[in-house]
Amino acid sequence: MTTACSRLRSSAQQYGGVIRRPGALAFFTTAAIARLGVAMTGLGLLFSVHSATDSYAVAGAAAGGFAVAEAGAGPQVARLIDRWGQTRVVPLVAVVHVVALTATIVMVGRMPLALTLAVLIVAGAAMPQPGALSAARWSALVPEPASLRIAFSLDATVNDIVFLTGPILVTLISTLVAPWAGSAAAATLLVVGCGMLALQRRTAPSVGPSRKDAVHRKRGPLLSPAFSAVLGVNVGLGCFFGSVGILVTAAATAQGLQSMTGLILSLSSAASILAGLAYGSLRSVPRPQIVQLVAASIVSLGVLVAVLWPTVLGLTLMQLVGGSAIAPLLASSSQITQACVPASERTQGFTWINSASAAGIAAGAALIGGAVELGGVQPAAAILTLLTLAAVVCAAFAIRPPDRPTPR
Repeated sequence: MTTACSRLRSSAQQYGGVIRRPGALAFFTTAAIARLGVAMTGLGLLFSVHSATDSYAVAGAAAGGFAVAEAGAGPQVARLIDRWGQTRVVPLVAVVHVVALTATIVMVGRMPLALTLAVLIVAGAAMPQPGALSAARWSALVPEPASLRIAFSLDATVNDIVFLTGPILVTLISTLVAPWAGSAAAATLLVVGCGMLALQRRTAPSVGPSRKDAVHRKRGPLLSPAFSAVLGVNVGLGCFFGSVGILVTAAATAQGLQSMTGLILSLSSAASILAGLAYGSLRSVPRPQIVQLVAASIVSLGVLVAVLWPTVLGLTLMQLVGGSAIAPLLASSSQITQACVPASERTQGFTWINSASAAGIAAGAALIGGAVELGGVQPAAAILTLLTLAAVVCAAFAIRPPDRPTPR
């Protein structure tokens, strides 16, 4: 008991040491508020569009168009942020997003669908990425690798918390107040969080490339093998994110346990939260590339459980096993990005990770949804295993011995 208490006290001191850095708590908190808005946006949009059109097809097309625009335009917006700074660009982008999203909610069902979708695409393209903004600030504020691992683990944990609570919150608001109220709450949280974040100049990353960055830029850091491997890993992780909801829903429906679906899906986030806190509190860990490989392998192992045991209980184990690797995988991906991408392009690098995950979510949902329709849970889980194994292969390619100094 004493040992456990001392470990908890030590972990709290480690996280406290990072969060007490000058300005860290302020930008971390405001970024978390904006992240909660992001976590509520997609489902809130579904509620709003379906209520106005009474069509799941239109609601699905709206959500899909929004997600594609966000994933495609996000890195380009991040490039502007790297060039001109968070203080100048983020408020403008947030305002464009909120205005376009508000116009969409007002227009849907009243204006031609093509025009509504066009405005919605603008809203998706102007979606701020508070996770990338926060990671860029941590990279500028925390130079020590061990402390940076703690910071990225904290970021990954908060990401799990908001994506666990966000859908619940937006559902309650949309059902108890009005269908459009969930979208309004999401937009409010996003613009308030991003606005407060942009005002914090003290921790904002510097703008403009340094001499060292100019050398890196000639080598194309965003096209380097190390960063390409990170993107491949996150595409595979996105396939996992986009598929587990379909697999769990199908298995629960087949066994008459639909009411258990939400609880089972929440287990992945709960396991990830605990794993993220544990990963950040470790005193010593292997290189991030090795952590990334181990974490990707654990995700694949979790999906393999579903292949061998395609029942609700088997999928529950899949959620627990796979979820325990999510936060360490995200944190190690951020560590690798911070190390191989120069400071003048880091917002782009962190945003590309989000886009890679979004692409995986779209691909995984489409492939696994079709596979479940044709053959059931077990063959669909087998396909998902192959998709996650691709992430393992990418992580394996990223492992190289650390560079040694050239002997004189």
